[in-house]
Amino acid sequence: MPVVVSESTLTALKEYLEERKELFKSICKKFEIKYGNIDRLRKKIEEEGVPDDDHTMWDDLIEWENALSELKRIESILKGLKF
Repeated sequence: MPVVVSESTLTALKEYLEERKELFKSICKKFEIKYGNIDRLRKKIEEEGVPDDDHTMWDDLIEWENALSELKRIESILKGLKF
């Protein structure tokens, strides 16, 4: 049975998701500026490794992958909210 949601609730949800989408886009942009693209970062980690005393590259990769994943999820939800 379909769930009935008011138009104001849908609008609020869409606005919230758009804000989150912009947040995750800005996270990705930060890493693009720092590393160029995610494949370049992956290659750098694979070829050079991660220093024992500095896991910044590894942490950045994880954060970047998570941001990309969230962007995909949000975009999928927004497609389903067309009204």
